[in-house]
Amino acid sequence: MSESVPRMCGPLSPSQVADLLEIQQKIYFYGWCVDHRLFEELDALFMPDAIVHYDVPMGTKLPWPEMKKWLPQGLQIFRVTQHNMSNPMIELAGDTARARTYGHLIHFQERRSNGEFTPMRHHTIYHDEWTRQPGGWRIQNRRLAHLHIDGLIVPPDEAKHFQRPIPVGMD
Repeated sequence: MSESVPRMCGPLSPSQVADLLEIQQKIYFYGWCVDHRLFEELDALFMPDAIVHYDVPMGTKLPWPEMKKWLPQGLQIFRVTQHNMSNPMIELAGDTARARTYGHLIHFQERRSNGEFTPMRHHTIYHDEWTRQPGGWRIQNRRLAHLHIDGLIVPPDEAKHFQRPIPVGMD
């Protein structure tokens, strides 16, 4: 993988600190919304014409409005998920920014046939392009890059489907 090294920034102005914190909080907010299936809340993070590319097994590439419709179906094969976002490296350039964030994504499935729980840990990197808008920073482009999977992904026809997350042992 030939990934460029993020440029280190020198001293930050108070407005740059505010920009970095806003983007960082929005990165974390994305994970929370996906795990709690709060897809409507994600409109505040994405530009209406944003392109989102989940470049991962069973992923897709769609404009944000279509991706928002795809997410409930794409995630229904998981009983519960937990998107741990870490090490956001954010580069500011005026009214644009670039962020690269590690994703340690945990997904639990349940087999239809025997109720067996199957954990899957997906190691990823989010590559985001942000733009400053009057209401704050928003994602213009997002690519979720696949690094490694620990565990199994149960095919959709073999997995129970869930409309909302149900933590294991909480049903």
